[in-house]
Amino acid sequence: MRRKGEKGEGKMGGLIFLVLVAALALAAWNVAPAYIQYYDFKDKVNEICRTPKYKVKNGDEGIMELLMKEVAERRMTEWVGPESFTISTTDTSRQIRLYYEREVEVLPGWKKTLKFETLADQPLI
Repeated sequence: MRRKGEKGEGKMGGLIFLVLVAALALAAWNVAPAYIQYYDFKDKVNEICRTPKYKVKNGDEGIMELLMKEVAERRMTEWVGPESFTISTTDTSRQIRLYYEREVEVLPGWKKTLKFETLADQPLI
């Protein structure tokens, strides 16, 4: 016996919704590590920016060495190099500007270039 309220409609819509949710989850899985690594590195750049002058031997060159050491430890050398940083130190403060681009594969066959930029401006104690 067939019920009047059941027509079998809506199954295709549910399947399409499931595919869209799966694609969104895959895209987030591929893109999230780049953003997490950026924000973690941004915190480290701020920390290095606060380094007092007496702890750094060669001034801005010493700061660049600290930054590049962190880049190597985080395996970011493919995207970040010495040209990615601009360092400016005065008597009372230090600024480090960071800019780099990173290409990620959002979904199979779809790549996107993400641009990351930050300015760390910290007082020197």
